Amino acid sequence: MKLLQFRSYLKTNNIDLVFLVHPDPNIIYFTQLKTSFALMLITPEDAGLYVTKLDRLPSMKNISASVLQKGWEKKIFKPNVKKIGINKSSLSVLYEEKLKKIYPAASFVDITATLNNLRSQKTPEEIKKIAKACAITSQAFDELVNQFSVKRFKTEKDIAFFLDKFICEHGADPAFPTIVASAENSAVPHHITSTSRIQKGFLQLDFGANYDNYCSDMSRILYFGKPSKAEIEHYDILLDAQSEAVRQAALNRPFTELDQIARKKLGKYSSHFIHSLGHGVGVEIHEQPSFSPEAKNTIKQNQIFTIEPGIYFPRKYGIRIEDTLLFKGRIKSLTTASKELIKVK
Repeated sequence: MKLLQFRSYLKTNNIDLVFLVHPDPNIIYFTQLKTSFALMLITPEDAGLYVTKLDRLPSMKNISASVLQKGWEKKIFKPNVKKIGINKSSLSVLYEEKLKKIYPAASFVDITATLNNLRSQKTPEEIKKIAKACAITSQAFDELVNQFSVKRFKTEKDIAFFLDKFICEHGADPAFPTIVASAENSAVPHHITSTSRIQKGFLQLDFGANYDNYCSDMSRILYFGKPSKAEIEHYDILLDAQSEAVRQAALNRPFTELDQIARKKLGKYSSHFIHSLGHGVGVEIHEQPSFSPEAKNTIKQNQIFTIEPGIYFPRKYGIRIEDTLLFKGRIKSLTTASKELIKVK
């Protein structure tokens, strides 16, 4: 993915070598492979991947592949390297120190932002893979609703297991640990799915599939029992906020404006919205574009991101609605499961 474009950037900026080491997600991005361990070296002229003997030696276009041997530090040395690009967000202190020993006279430059921005706008192949991941995710939810029974799904983990199993049976893996949060557990946005029994009230689901190295992310809500008037009001307000933020997505619009739109729609409940409105999705479940005010990001063509407002009432319940979206001239939801408040028994 965009390897030639990245090498052109290195040449323009006089960066002689980029060193990436597992688990840097950019190795997956450039190679479209997952290995148990790998080093990747990229120069303006070429790129090489080093894997262990425990991994299959791949054959790739524009990237040479070699087995990582003992004493690799000496073998990667190139005498003319004066400037090295590193991904500080992923490079450990151990490997940074190794690099400095190999190249004591070289200068180091952080290229984290460049790598993140490179991945922010998706290629047609990436879009296709994420769309497939979203389709599997949406189908998993639909099947859960079709088969839901409290006799079958007694605990949060029962539901998570069903969703994860469905995803795996359809050629993907869970993109992250599936969140199933019943009743007051749903008031914790990153609740760790437990053996808690399903109780009357909101049942928050946050899950996604990873298909061929690319992720999806979706949040939906079920209600076990009969919701109160106040609970229905909270759900309707949240859905309206999410829908309006999605509708208002436009080319070059700052993501912070979408955040403000959602919070305005939440009205008196906006103080209960305690996290970002969304995030980019790709080889990582959270990547660029960032919605934070500091990032100052605007919507670009071929970006894929989530919009996921939520409102949380501590020790009572919380609700969050989330879709993975593609902007390509206009906004399109890649996750298609119903957002109706579905009551289950």
